[in-house]
Amino acid sequence: MQSVIFSAIAIAGLVVLAGWVYQQLGTARDRRRHPAPGDLVELKGRSLHLLSMGEGSPAVVFESGLMSTVLSWGDIQAEIAKDARAVSYDRAGLGWSDPGPAPRDAGQIVNELHQLLEQARVSAPFILVGHSFGGLTTRLFAARYPEEVAGLVLIDPVVPVEWNPASEHNQKRIRTGAKILRRATVLSRLGAIRFVSWLLRVGAKPLADPLVRLMSKGAPKGDGTSSSPLFWNLPPGERAMAPVFWVQPKFTETIASQLESLPRSAAQVVAAEDLKHVAVTIISAANTPARRKAEHIATAEMSSCGKHLTARRSGHWVVTDEPDVVLQAIREMIERTRKPSVMSAGV
Repeated sequence: MQSVIFSAIAIAGLVVLAGWVYQQLGTARDRRRHPAPGDLVELKGRSLHLLSMGEGSPAVVFESGLMSTVLSWGDIQAEIAKDARAVSYDRAGLGWSDPGPAPRDAGQIVNELHQLLEQARVSAPFILVGHSFGGLTTRLFAARYPEEVAGLVLIDPVVPVEWNPASEHNQKRIRTGAKILRRATVLSRLGAIRFVSWLLRVGAKPLADPLVRLMSKGAPKGDGTSSSPLFWNLPPGERAMAPVFWVQPKFTETIASQLESLPRSAAQVVAAEDLKHVAVTIISAANTPARRKAEHIATAEMSSCGKHLTARRSGHWVVTDEPDVVLQAIREMIERTRKPSVMSAGV
């Protein structure tokens, strides 16, 4: 009996070791095949990835959604770079950036972004463009460094009222999401997520789908499958790199911390914010829930130079559904900064 137990433990140990080696080799291969498109900027012993294009003031700084990277901005950043310096970056733990200290709340993220811009010599004034979760961090940045921010363009942003305080329903969503993500972190370290990703890439969906459902046990209906809109609604560039980024432990660990920190992040924004003297343009998606859209309008009205509009043919990813709407809003903000004038509030 003891020999059977010993053999079982030995086999389990070998499987774990093999999975760990598989993960390390795969990560090393991905680094060689997919080098960072921008610069890796050293920041207190770790690197953050920054992609800078163009030149001229004001500098337009892009802040991505909860799980996203520089790739989410695609042609929009390149177009803006024709008129001004356009800068995007990967938050710590995402894309090509090293993991950062926890908790990953808005305050920590804003501190890191400010340090990154200083280290990379990106000069104020800044126009901050935030999508979704990035709408929280950009608002906090503007509150903490008002003298450096010329304006905000917020694209279907998360609103603090939904998370400060979080309803029982949203608290449950946080707990469930964080639990699944931390489970995925362990599985990533053992190569399991990478293996399932490989099965999907080679067309072995019948084998992969049961494993995805098992690993995502507890996820809302539709999210815990290989057909999840969380994946398929991503911009093409972001989706293409998901098999590289999403199989890394730093990714799921970072998203779990950002998710758990949402109530704290929302409270930080509410406590610090005064948008009265900051130019703000908010773009709502066509399918934005009524309560959230009302908050978008109210936020724009907090500014003496506020503007709200609806992208009428867009889902949450306005940047890919109607990029011209986003480009126009950013260009108007650039023009306003260069030739100051009062923006008319509009809905």
